[in-house]
Amino acid sequence: MKEKKPINGSTWETNLSQAVSVINSSNSFLFSGDIDPDSVGSMLSLSLYLNQLDKKVFLIIPDTLGENLDFFEKIILYNSIHILRNQEEVEAIKDEIETVIFCDTANTKLVPFYPFISECILSKKPKVIEIDHHFGADSEELTDYGIKLFRNANANTEIIGTILETLYNEHPEGPNPFSQRNIILGLITGMLGDTVGGKVIHFREDYDRWMDKLGEQLKEITRWRGSDDKRGEDCRTEKFGDPKQILDYLNRLTEDQEVCFNLLSSRIEIKGKMGFLNLLPSTYQETKGSCQEFGSDWFVDIMSFLVNAVPEKSGHAGVVIFEGKNAGGEDCIFIKVRRAVDFSGVDLRTGEDKIKELFGDLYMGGGGHAGAVSFRVHLLEEKELLARLENIFDFFNASIESGGN
Repeated sequence: MKEKKPINGSTWETNLSQAVSVINSSNSFLFSGDIDPDSVGSMLSLSLYLNQLDKKVFLIIPDTLGENLDFFEKIILYNSIHILRNQEEVEAIKDEIETVIFCDTANTKLVPFYPFISECILSKKPKVIEIDHHFGADSEELTDYGIKLFRNANANTEIIGTILETLYNEHPEGPNPFSQRNIILGLITGMLGDTVGGKVIHFREDYDRWMDKLGEQLKEITRWRGSDDKRGEDCRTEKFGDPKQILDYLNRLTEDQEVCFNLLSSRIEIKGKMGFLNLLPSTYQETKGSCQEFGSDWFVDIMSFLVNAVPEKSGHAGVVIFEGKNAGGEDCIFIKVRRAVDFSGVDLRTGEDKIKELFGDLYMGGGGHAGAVSFRVHLLEEKELLARLENIFDFFNASIESGGN
């Protein structure tokens, strides 16, 4: 596969026009992507619009999304959009799919069930649209023939917003996607998720345009219901009328989760200018009195806070390691590296070659943005893993000291 590159100018306009044409002419869609607020917000926002046009939509979401994204699950259920949880469910609808849309996914290793999708669906050469803003590291095109909508953006939902604008401008007699509250919620959530709540913004003009447009629309179309004999008053912490309320909901933790978060935060180590947190099973054994299993739904929201807290502790960048499964269901160790909000002195993607060198055949893939990357390696003994990681800290410390040069 070819490395992804941002597309601009006339090529972008041509590809966008082709994608809109495919969307208009197709009647059934399969959405897939690496699961996070931006990718799910992207898939959900576009699928809700297609659903309004009476097109059939399927979303591949292998696991529940966690308590802080439970409103996405409720929107999907309310709109009767089909969720596919496993390969058997994908196989059951394989002959119905006209168009496959991949969202916010750097490479095939991050697409749930990609080998199976490739064999039972992509082998039939359906129409394919790839939408993404990941470049560098091991980002690659997911197919060798699909329509590519690759663009520099703060979040994938910004690109989805452009697609929805174009669809509506071509058919203004149809439903207006920006008058649909759930579509706006999906777009805003993706932007908040990929910018750490608006703290890490790479393209300020785009962010301000979209957040102003979507935020004002959300305020305008949200209606607050008072209490009556039949139904209670709307809860302002669970019904969102502006982006801040969405962010507050995304950032909430229960008292028990706060205890776990604080305990694990106290275990963050400083390695030169790098923060480090070990969330391997050995750490769980030492903290299980205060934490539930690190792979549980209960822990998902804590993990997102920890990944951001570790670099802030050092003021530069940080590494979090934990066990999990990759998109193909293989056991692996994740090595997540992020920059602190106020630090931009190094492109973290430069660490990929060093990780490949250190782990060799154990390396499974990785990628991301200049300020946030995630790598995966096969399981290995913890002592050996930690020894190899010392070289990663040395690499990034040297890069930070030299200003990323």
